[in-house]
Amino acid sequence: MRHILAVIIVLAALFPSLCVGGDGPFDKLNSDLSALGQDYRKFYLDPSTLVRFGAAAGGAGALANSSADREFQEYYRDGIKSGSTDDLSKIFKIPGEPLIAIPLLAGVRLAFPSESPVGLWSQRTLRALFLGAPAAYAVQVLAGGGRPEEGVDSSRWQGPYQNNNSLSGHAFIGAMPLITAAMMQDDPIKKYALYAASSLTGLSRINDDKHYLSQAAIGWYLAYLSARAVERTGPSPSLAVTAMPIGGDGVFILLSRRF
Repeated sequence: MRHILAVIIVLAALFPSLCVGGDGPFDKLNSDLSALGQDYRKFYLDPSTLVRFGAAAGGAGALANSSADREFQEYYRDGIKSGSTDDLSKIFKIPGEPLIAIPLLAGVRLAFPSESPVGLWSQRTLRALFLGAPAAYAVQVLAGGGRPEEGVDSSRWQGPYQNNNSLSGHAFIGAMPLITAAMMQDDPIKKYALYAASSLTGLSRINDDKHYLSQAAIGWYLAYLSARAVERTGPSPSLAVTAMPIGGDGVFILLSRRF
């Protein structure tokens, strides 16, 4: 996460002329970091969210420690995988690449006003990625599951720091923009089409023998829970400073904050 934050700060420094006034790059960064504190409370201190995530982790662990993950992987490899799915997988994997997705989202965030649909979508997506990243990392390193290419029983959770692939980071990152967009839709057809498309990055990891079904599924579901928490928080707050002269020597400073 330190690397992701560094990317956003560097982009903000490189493109200071994209926005002016109270909607400039560092204003956006400041307001989004402020909103992130509220997001964390909505996620990590909310019993219903923790129960949902705990249940999902339990389900993923049950799949990982049974033969189900391996059997699904073998079924996919023998019955579905083909040259066409390999070609599509190369495309669907791209949204889950952090060094592509994060700078691109940060650039969009800087280029569009916060109140615009695209600006709102990009800032909610970035906030949700930062929000869910600690939970994703915890599952990866504490459960200790491996990749399909690492052996027959590699899906099994072996414990802390034995491996770091119990959750698909690509599935988590790649799903987030489309899940966020789905939550912003009123049309049910568009909403559920976006939800369906959000699973394609995770599917590409199964196709490439990089992750099991349980690992892609929990990555997707964590993205959903993170986007849901951000949606409940709402837009990022902004701080406006107004200075007005009083008489000959005084200055009245007004601070206002939008929630």
